[in-house]
Amino acid sequence: MKMKKLLLMLFVINNCLISNAQTITGKLIDQDSVGISGLQLRLYIHASVFSATSDTSGSFTFNNITEVKEKGQLPTGYSVSENFPNPFNPKTRIFITLPQSGNVKVNIYNILGQKVLADMDRYFNAGTSYIDLELKGLPNGIYIAKISIDEKYKIVKKIMLLYGSQHLNTSFVTESNISSQPSKLSKISSSVAIDSLVVTGSSINKNKYTNLPQYSGSGLNLGKIVVDQTMIIPCPGLPTITYAGQIYHTVQIGTQCWLRENLNVGTMIDSTKEQTNNGIIEKFCYHNNPNNCATYGGLYQWAEAIQFQNGATDHILATPSLTGNVQGICPTGWHIPDTTEFKILIKSVNNNSNALKAVGQGVTRYDGAGTNTSGFSALIAGICNFDKSPFYNNGFFNLGYDTSFWLSRESDSNDAHGMLLIYDNSIIFWIHTIKDFGDSVRCLKDN
Repeated sequence: MKMKKLLLMLFVINNCLISNAQTITGKLIDQDSVGISGLQLRLYIHASVFSATSDTSGSFTFNNITEVKEKGQLPTGYSVSENFPNPFNPKTRIFITLPQSGNVKVNIYNILGQKVLADMDRYFNAGTSYIDLELKGLPNGIYIAKISIDEKYKIVKKIMLLYGSQHLNTSFVTESNISSQPSKLSKISSSVAIDSLVVTGSSINKNKYTNLPQYSGSGLNLGKIVVDQTMIIPCPGLPTITYAGQIYHTVQIGTQCWLRENLNVGTMIDSTKEQTNNGIIEKFCYHNNPNNCATYGGLYQWAEAIQFQNGATDHILATPSLTGNVQGICPTGWHIPDTTEFKILIKSVNNNSNALKAVGQGVTRYDGAGTNTSGFSALIAGICNFDKSPFYNNGFFNLGYDTSFWLSRESDSNDAHGMLLIYDNSIIFWIHTIKDFGDSVRCLKDN
């Protein structure tokens, strides 16, 4: 029976085509699970924006979602080769060509649908690269390699492990001598990431939801979505500021005045490059996608965030040590908070990270769901790891799982203080983190 189910699943993955116009539905509810009517919704999928209004029961429908279209081949500029050798013993190679830099993920399953190899997540520059798959220690048989490119294009390959068969000869195997048909590959089980869902209304503050399910074109129900109806109190006389062409909202939390959005200023650079003291503010965008900066804000290395003040770098201590307000990349009259100010924020919300997280961020399990009672509206924006080790591959990680905010004080020459929020925990963590990681920046108004 399991074999029949798997074969059916593979048939669907390889042969089902997705219709061009489908719907995304859901229901807006309050904290008591009562539907909320008359709210405006905007759904962002890449460059497309779809609109809807909740009805008397709180239900909504986005019609004619046409972002996912019927496809039987990869777009021009993309290709994924067959693996070689095949059968293999115990390592095989797959070449991947991208027209622009992107992330490639590979999952390996056995014939029963069980994952047999840890997820492989690699960042590749434009051009042709390769991934070597090694199944040493696993039994002979057919395995399924599921390859995802930028979480947008998905290809399934059948590979065969057979001990005693051909070894991978790295000096011989090149893209040109592997049988490849880049324009006629395994059919794509197309799906696209929903960038965000924004809910507004005359009686509520804007609610933004991220980390939503991917849309495959076959109709998607987002289920019940809790709307934060708390009216956030802006800083007195300063509801918004405009900085570098972008509007930021403010929020008063106890005695402190904070920006309510992560900073998103500067020029995006590729995550394989280091942010340097060159007179230009530089930022990373999660997965090198500018849309993620628009949603979550930029990710900055510590020295860039504090603008290399007093000669500080990601590997050299500031001389003299940093004291007082450190403006860094914040607007004039604002600064990156220090550890003392961070402790004041913690006390204001009784060390409850859920009070800082936006509604829709985190999970109820283990008491990690955001309530946003403070109005801080934190999004779980992930981190960029600039570590050059092969394990990290200059990549991004933990979007939807944790987020870290820089503080202006150093721990030592390589580490600085930060504030960490986790998706499944209500505690606010004070951490020491590596300076050349890319973290979020939230600015605090000068006294």
